[in-house]
Amino acid sequence: MSQDKSYFFNEIIWITIGLIGLLLLGYAIGSPWFLFSLGLLAYIFWHLRQLTRLIHWLSKNELDMPPDAGGFWGDIFRHLYRIQRHNRHRQEKLMVVLNRYKESTEAMPDATIILGRNWEIEWFNSKCINYFGLKKKQDVGQILTNLIRSPVLLAFIESHNSNTSDTNKLEQQSTLEIPSPDNEKMLSIRLIPYGKKYLLIARDVSSIQKLKTMRRDFVANVSHELRTPLTVISGYLETLDEHLKDEPVYANSIQLMQQQSNRMCHIVEDLLLLSTIESNEQRTLKNDFIDMSALIMMLKKEALVLSNGKHTVEATASDIKWLQGDYNELQSAFSNLVSNAIRYTPEGGDIVIRWFVDENQNGCFEVQDNGEGIAEHHVKRLTERFYRVDVGRSRDKGGTGLGLAIVKHVVNHHQGKLIINSKIGVGSVFSCQFPSEMLKKNNK
Repeated sequence: MSQDKSYFFNEIIWITIGLIGLLLLGYAIGSPWFLFSLGLLAYIFWHLRQLTRLIHWLSKNELDMPPDAGGFWGDIFRHLYRIQRHNRHRQEKLMVVLNRYKESTEAMPDATIILGRNWEIEWFNSKCINYFGLKKKQDVGQILTNLIRSPVLLAFIESHNSNTSDTNKLEQQSTLEIPSPDNEKMLSIRLIPYGKKYLLIARDVSSIQKLKTMRRDFVANVSHELRTPLTVISGYLETLDEHLKDEPVYANSIQLMQQQSNRMCHIVEDLLLLSTIESNEQRTLKNDFIDMSALIMMLKKEALVLSNGKHTVEATASDIKWLQGDYNELQSAFSNLVSNAIRYTPEGGDIVIRWFVDENQNGCFEVQDNGEGIAEHHVKRLTERFYRVDVGRSRDKGGTGLGLAIVKHVVNHHQGKLIINSKIGVGSVFSCQFPSEMLKKNNK
């Protein structure tokens, strides 16, 4: 028999014995039902008394010893006291964990905000006061975007909204860089969903931005300064080549110096172009619409000239042919991909240049070849500056190691992404994807 049943039967037994005793006593004195009723009232009064003591004890909300009571009421008080002690112990443990969590978040170098499902602020650490100008007592419970007026931040938050049903979007941004409200800091923001809440982490990347700017300016300045001496050297080498071309001792040396001088000129030009593109990424994109059909045909002609009849070149373009962007940047990036395909595809190979709209309505420019292909471990690093799969072969082919870095920056500037698929012995496909918002059937 379970414990709760034993309490029930014990109480029934005691009530029965008590009432039978009162009935017998009542018969002896001639008023059995009076004593029986009086006993029931006393029993009910006793229960009401114990219930009142229980309510009074619980209302104090303190871990006091429970009132003394007999019968099953004593058991109730003891069980409740034990549960209360257990809950108090758990509460103390939770408070310790919570305090440690708060201390750790306060010690973090990043601003941290806990957001509810409707983007209301539930908690934030002290860094948010400096980064966002939030106030502890006033801003808890407020909608974040009502306090930080930034259309870019609003779009970033909406892209992480779990209720968003548009599955054809480009992948969510992992981070966002915006200036802080005081415009003295540049913040890198990351939004992490957990359960039905969000954790917003903001990091001060002002020093990193300054270093990037310094590096870009340094590269641009050095490259610009190198142009003049390289031009002078190239001019004198041409003069020497004309006067000493009949001297075998000097002719080979001069030719080698000309090759290296021309290679340095190409590197300088690519570095200046890359620096210009990086600077333009901070500016508004041009609203020109480019006729991709005409550009594809022009790229095909360039490829045929560069190939000199050693490759088969095909080109196709979709009906949706207008792409918004900077013509010079896109033409330079696409030419880089085409020239790379020609340069690294053996004679007799096939080059295919395509412009089409994929199943997600994104515009795609592709260059496909059936060359030697690239190993998988190289693919992820191809867009790094000066990275080469085969240094010797790249130099022989005249590559600078900056072409794909330029392509990546141009595509990113146009809100797109560069996708590289390659397999050894099969060939490579370089694809530039652009969002549907940048496409038009006509330029009107």
